[in-house]
Amino acid sequence: MNNPDLEEAVAPWPIRFRERMVRFGNLSLALLLACLTTRLVELSGIVLTTEVPQDVWTVISQAFWSDLLFFLKLLLFLLPPFFLVRLIFRGEHADLRGYGIIGSLVLSGYLILVNYFFVARVPLGADLFGYSMADILYTVRAGYRFSALSVLSCIIPLAVFWAALRYFNNHVILKPAVVFITLVAGAVVSIYGGSVLPARNAFKSEFAYDVAVNKVDFFVEDSFAYFVPHEHATYQTWAMPHLTPQVAGFKYLDPEYPFLRIDETPDVLGEYFDIDPASPPNIVFIAVEGLGRAFSGPHAYLGSFTPFLDELAGKSLYWENFLAAQGRTFASLPSILGSLPFGAKGFNDLGPRMPKHLTLLSILKRNGYRTRFYCGNGLDFDNQRAFLERQNIDVMVGIDDYDTSYYRLPGAYWGYADREVLQKALATEQSDPRTPYVDYVQTVSMHTPYTVPGQQEYLRLFEERMNQLDFPDAEKEKHRQYQNIYSTILYTDAALRHYFEAQAKLPTYKNTIFIITGDHRLPEIPMSTKIDRYHVPLIVYSPRLKRAVQIKSISSQLDITPSLLVFLKHNYRIKVPDKVTWVGSGLDMDSSFRNMHHYPMKHTINNLTDYISGMYFLNDNTLFSIGKDMDLEPIRNDGKLNELRMEFDGYKSMNDRFRRELKLMPESVYAAYFPKR
Repeated sequence: MNNPDLEEAVAPWPIRFRERMVRFGNLSLALLLACLTTRLVELSGIVLTTEVPQDVWTVISQAFWSDLLFFLKLLLFLLPPFFLVRLIFRGEHADLRGYGIIGSLVLSGYLILVNYFFVARVPLGADLFGYSMADILYTVRAGYRFSALSVLSCIIPLAVFWAALRYFNNHVILKPAVVFITLVAGAVVSIYGGSVLPARNAFKSEFAYDVAVNKVDFFVEDSFAYFVPHEHATYQTWAMPHLTPQVAGFKYLDPEYPFLRIDETPDVLGEYFDIDPASPPNIVFIAVEGLGRAFSGPHAYLGSFTPFLDELAGKSLYWENFLAAQGRTFASLPSILGSLPFGAKGFNDLGPRMPKHLTLLSILKRNGYRTRFYCGNGLDFDNQRAFLERQNIDVMVGIDDYDTSYYRLPGAYWGYADREVLQKALATEQSDPRTPYVDYVQTVSMHTPYTVPGQQEYLRLFEERMNQLDFPDAEKEKHRQYQNIYSTILYTDAALRHYFEAQAKLPTYKNTIFIITGDHRLPEIPMSTKIDRYHVPLIVYSPRLKRAVQIKSISSQLDITPSLLVFLKHNYRIKVPDKVTWVGSGLDMDSSFRNMHHYPMKHTINNLTDYISGMYFLNDNTLFSIGKDMDLEPIRNDGKLNELRMEFDGYKSMNDRFRRELKLMPESVYAAYFPKR
């Protein structure tokens, strides 16, 4: 009887090595087939669950080309463990079992990333490492649902892999020379080829690029960039402000506190309000989960599915080209309420290590305002509780603070539906009428899994809304792929209508300023451009407004607090510090389409890759010009590219110093405003 282990042991080592390499190459054909099957399953899933990108043939060709290049790189990483498993497995089928385990692990990771893309419509990157395990489990339980697609997308590639593995274990297809050439090609691609991700400017939309990228390669490259960060040039911005135009004119005070400066924000809001200096206004923030300009407001390219907000915008100060500072919720509170720097993973991530800082909440509380926060989910998610406690907030309402009279989201772990959260805020205002107050309401319904109370009624209204928008049949079919999402948008819009109708009956209503924006644009409806994720509306409404204004100039959430505080200071004698750490420079009220601002935007919790300066947008090393309706056009302008890189590196240098040293303001500055008692 033949003994393969014995035969291999007595054969000369060059022969043994060659045979092992040939066996590795042939078994790798099974993994290649499984990877190509995974791509076919992924593309089929896209066809079944969402719209097909316009440049479909470009997507397909780029997808398979990037898969092939990635596979060549992958071979080099699989080769060492293939030889090592021989120390564990013995016998005739040792290579089959060893490679089967290695390949199954690789495929399993690949399939998890593909299924994430099916749900989120964006590839998973290093943002995975920015969340605690509790937050990850919270999100998975809240948003993921098993489906026939998710099950089949896992079973089919693994079945193909094991069937092909058995075949290639018994049939030698590749000769030694072919295996050697393939491995050399993999080495060349790995060492000299750089990134094998396709170029973004090769596609007509951001979603088309997201479909084409190999999900494993995207995850690996993004993770590598996170764990091996690029070193940024160090600029002493307080000595050379011309090097960082995003803070041009800011008077920085101390090199140890890179963001500390004199506040010279102009009061641009005062002229629009009927002012009663003796009666400071109440302020209500409503941060709507996932609310994007793509489907809300005038000229929304998907059509507007927020009829109430559209009505309200017509009576308000309305910024149609407004930007979130982040691509997920993690930084929305410190951006909107504090114009604070991001640090490594968003300001909230610092938790108990947060340095002393000032926000609109803490400043107005110091001036006698009642401060309250409402959400329907857990307060600890994204470290919100830690941030709010540092503001010494008076009232915090989260998932554990609702009784049985409130309706919880059906089948969702997130908590309570938007109408219930808004109703809770109304009930609290009625039971606690002390004024002035600041309320911050954070909604959650416009989030996976997009289930809301009475969903069938909102699905009916979705069909009705498409008729009102005069959609042709082809457009209706495209929108119906996301009917649950659109029905949820209509639900939240109706909840806001009910809230404002109830607010109008309260005695405090006439002296209240309402500020409505989205924390970011939801990603599950495919995005057209890289900036689409940030493009949200800003509505500032009040019965005290003198006139409505539609504003086309670009501003950001980082500009809200600087403008609000200087407005209250100049018109209501609210005591506001003159030394601040705002990243933003204040709202622009100009009716023309322009951008006077310069600031960073954090795409995910770990990725600070986006920067806007004037009418230009920088994503990694790709420069875009900003056009009408916030469209992006890739351009080649080395001078402007280098200028924005220098500006962005200037901010990153400041942010890196803050991240390392955690210094925002000296104790003396903080104590001058909040003296110890």
